[in-house]
Amino acid sequence: MRMTTSASCPVTGFDPFRAPYLIDPYPFFSTARAATAAFHDPALDYWVITRHADVLAVFRDPATYSAANALAPLVPVCPAAAQVLADGGFRPVPTLTNNDPPGHTRVRRLANKALTRRRVAAMEPFIRALARRFITERMASGEVDFVRALAWELPALVVLRILGIPDEDVPAIKAGAESRLLFMWGRPTEKEQLTLAQGMARFWRYAEALVAARFSAPGDDFTTALIAARDGDEPALSAQEVATIVYGLLLAGHETTTSLLGNACHRLLATDGVWARLVDNRTLIPPALEEVLRFDSSVIAWRRQSTRPSRIGDVGLPAGAKLLLLIGSANRDPAAFADPERFDITRVNARDHLSFGHGPHFCLGAPLARLEAKIVFEELCALKPGLSLVPGQQLRYQPNVSFRGPLELRVRA
Repeated sequence: MRMTTSASCPVTGFDPFRAPYLIDPYPFFSTARAATAAFHDPALDYWVITRHADVLAVFRDPATYSAANALAPLVPVCPAAAQVLADGGFRPVPTLTNNDPPGHTRVRRLANKALTRRRVAAMEPFIRALARRFITERMASGEVDFVRALAWELPALVVLRILGIPDEDVPAIKAGAESRLLFMWGRPTEKEQLTLAQGMARFWRYAEALVAARFSAPGDDFTTALIAARDGDEPALSAQEVATIVYGLLLAGHETTTSLLGNACHRLLATDGVWARLVDNRTLIPPALEEVLRFDSSVIAWRRQSTRPSRIGDVGLPAGAKLLLLIGSANRDPAAFADPERFDITRVNARDHLSFGHGPHFCLGAPLARLEAKIVFEELCALKPGLSLVPGQQLRYQPNVSFRGPLELRVRA
């Protein structure tokens, strides 16, 4: 077990790539949060931030805490993998997630003009029909894997429809997203980096080709709307910027929602009495999902980098410090949430969770993720009121620092 320390308080057991942390990080979060506001992990060379108020303060202060490293590979890229990316034409630019004001402000404003509330709301009939079909056809009876039956594919089909991509490309999109997730947030070996880099380059070229096609032949989709977005005298998004946003959504637009659906299904079925309450009163579904986002966040950690010396609690950080913000820990901070280890679907301040971030970088796709989850669980309550977990299963998760959702979840329909 690795040892990590801050100047004021030792913290042991931080290894986000292996059990027990990978299976259940929350006991570690509780211990670390009680011990210190921040500690340095020499293995990753990151300062790990544990408390709600501090994570919130970092999100609110982009001048001190830059988002520039948010999409950087967690471990150094080996020269051979870097060459694979270069040869593959991989050339995203800072746009949303890893961009700071004022550049981020311009891009976000234009992206908001493309992904409007109206566009999101218009997806409801498609999402509902898709959920009903998957539940009816794939969860007819007996034991099924909820992730493969519904959670894996439905969010991908939704984001593909929004972007104007054919349904049959789901396997390619999922494969590309997994390559990027493990490359950027995992700890791959040099051999693994080579394979993942090839997948990322293909993924990038796919996004570039889609954008080029929409420049030539506009459609009724978000990709075209990004190209057409204007805001006064601000310059329009370039083809490279649009491709980068599309490339980002081809991961963030569905992987986090897949995890949300899996985490929600697990938690709502595992907590005594909750599923029956939702079946009887479906107006409880939205607040229940906010409590899922707090209690079992799809994104348990995110990254920033300090631009100048600063303090987190009583811990001093140097300029250039790399920060790992433990969102999963912040969401169970007793200073922010009463009795935080209790799952309570009527918690009044559940929406104070930080699972979608906060401030300028608040998740662009949050309204869509909330809509998808609401519809899926409304349809599950209506069509499968007797749904239950298969007992005794050990859930598995991708070995990475940020994204957390079960790879498989056995249920009885």
